[in-house]
Amino acid sequence: MVMLDQTVVAIALDPVARSLGFTTFLMHAVVLVYSLSLAAFAPVGAMTSRRFGLLRTFRCGTVVFVVASALCGLAPGGDVAGPYLLTARAVQGMGAALMLPVATTLIADAYEERERGRALAAYAGLAQIFFVMGPVVGAALIVFFGWRSVFLVNVPVGALTLWAIGRARVRDEAEGGTLTAGQPLAVILSLGLLVWGLYRCGVWGVTDPRTLTALVTGALTLALTVRLVLRSPRPLVDLRLLLIRPYAVEVAITFMVQAAQLIVIVHGTLFLRQAMDLSLPATGASLIPLVASLTTGTLLSGYLLDRFRSIRVPALLGLTAATLGAVAWTAALPSREYPWLIPGMVLAGLGMGLPVPALSAEMMRAVPADERADASVLRQTLRQLGGAIGLASAGAVVLAVDSATADASGIVSAGATSGAFVVASCALGIALLLAAVALPKGRRVAAPRPASRRYGPGAPPHG
Repeated sequence: MVMLDQTVVAIALDPVARSLGFTTFLMHAVVLVYSLSLAAFAPVGAMTSRRFGLLRTFRCGTVVFVVASALCGLAPGGDVAGPYLLTARAVQGMGAALMLPVATTLIADAYEERERGRALAAYAGLAQIFFVMGPVVGAALIVFFGWRSVFLVNVPVGALTLWAIGRARVRDEAEGGTLTAGQPLAVILSLGLLVWGLYRCGVWGVTDPRTLTALVTGALTLALTVRLVLRSPRPLVDLRLLLIRPYAVEVAITFMVQAAQLIVIVHGTLFLRQAMDLSLPATGASLIPLVASLTTGTLLSGYLLDRFRSIRVPALLGLTAATLGAVAWTAALPSREYPWLIPGMVLAGLGMGLPVPALSAEMMRAVPADERADASVLRQTLRQLGGAIGLASAGAVVLAVDSATADASGIVSAGATSGAFVVASCALGIALLLAAVALPKGRRVAAPRPASRRYGPGAPPHG
């Protein structure tokens, strides 16, 4: 549910815009606000699970997610439609943020050390597959039940999830940690300001005082938030894990890949639907090469990691293919001929599928065993933030290139889509360069000495 709902609405954006009278700005925001909320609240989910227990937190997150999904499906028309749907999507992201960190911890607890890396890689791979399947699943739902069904379908699935949780036999002890409001509020405020300024610069202009004010305020607030978290005796998330170089590099690459993925899925779907004027079933079917190739890359990722015993093989092979595929896909967009889109689509999908599961496994190997829960939360937070920043950057380009008439009617022109794909290609190119320069050349055999979790004055030095 969590991963599917990031992209399932991509196919629904055009019907939603036509039904509720949304502009291009609001269309993008429907996807953006969910990813941003998920990124901002993921550390809160981890903090809540420590305080109240894993299963209780997961149940709460599921209920919040299901209720918010139902509210999205019941969105009214008129002037209140935009604020209503964006608020419901933000709450939906909050529910998802309570679920994701708990799920990762439960999987880590369920497997022995020798199997844990492969299990987490399989989990990341399945999440990746559902992430990219969103538009295809959404197309089938909309054809038979209308656009509201992409949200309402979460109600029966959520009920089934709650039933399954009731039968689960896992440890659910609460560590008794404290809940703090200052750090979460600071994270939410700083990320919100930064992404808002980045997105709105497509409307206001890069040098507009409003853009500069939002970006500078967001950056300063984020810097103060990082300082607050580092100095706290009970940090919201263990940012010192980023001092472990292999882990930091792998998180950064995942950040860039997620940014590119969300861009090509959302804008690739809109291009097929609006610029090529395909029907909903045809749009969903046209995305099958992307889904199939990304699934293939995801399934090959763990095999390549085990076969060559180096993270560089799946990462460099995948990112090279993804970058070349994204460039080829971008070059084929002006033709508006579907056969010309397929090679780039397949190559980009295969390439984006290869790195993520292997990187997820290596991240957990790169950190001490007692820090893996925090490492997973930080990875999820930055991965979702990558999607939000990527989509905001591409959205700013689209809003700047598109005509005022197209923006007002919720239409993304072919030229504007090309601009969004250039952003995705650049993100993948940066990830490839980072992987080539900074990834370790061999598989790690031991995690580094754990850093102290005391951050206040008098804390012992870190190794």
